[in-house]
Amino acid sequence: MGFRFQKRIRIFKGLTLNLSKSGTSWTVGGPGASVNLKDGKATGIVGIPGTGLSYR
Repeated sequence: MGFRFQKRIRIFKGLTLNLSKSGTSWTVGGPGASVNLKDGKATGIVGIPGTGLSYR
């Protein structure tokens, strides 16, 4: 197993700065739907809050 680092900093409600060994990214959204922005690419995530079920 390799070393892994991940830290999330909540800027304000709905905006999070994600720091990891591979770089930084931003997450915009809240429970149920969010968009992750990294290196000019966007990834959408939708889910059912409280269930652990989601689709990326």
